[in-house]
Amino acid sequence: MSTATLGSSQQAIPGAETRAERTVIARWPSIASTGIGRAIGSLVGSAPRVRLPGLNFNLALAPALLLAPIGAASYMALKLIGRRYTVTSKRVLIQGSLTKKLLAEVPLENIAEVAVAPYRDGQEFFQAADVVLQSAAGDELMRIEAVTQPGVFRQNILESRDALVQVQDALATIEARGDG
Repeated sequence: MSTATLGSSQQAIPGAETRAERTVIARWPSIASTGIGRAIGSLVGSAPRVRLPGLNFNLALAPALLLAPIGAASYMALKLIGRRYTVTSKRVLIQGSLTKKLLAEVPLENIAEVAVAPYRDGQEFFQAADVVLQSAAGDELMRIEAVTQPGVFRQNILESRDALVQVQDALATIEARGDG
């Protein structure tokens, strides 16, 4: 078994790069992150369904069509002046939507649990919920508002955290072995 020292160009674990930060996933909040969006979601989501023989007509379509311009304007505003959520190989970031200006960050190794908060009024229609990053003490580190498919986003954060921690542990073990 060789104990040769690894050169600076070689990696201790092939494919495991700990210095470079790479984007894993980026998401933009749903319009359910705004008061207007939640109001639209509550109104449209609470409209009764009317079944006529041979038809399945949803009365929610009428207010949805009337509110579509407001929803579209809210959506465009979020894309232009809102924020986006990015999971990288090292951190979870809240950034400006277009500028990518850093607004908040949490290192992955500080995250003990990732919870999906119960739907707030108006979020269920958009299938969006808040994702809450928690420390080992149970403190809220960050709240990521109105993420669509929050369970998938939660899983991406947990898998990224686990990968980083496992690589760091493996590299620490290799470093501790030294040259023997």
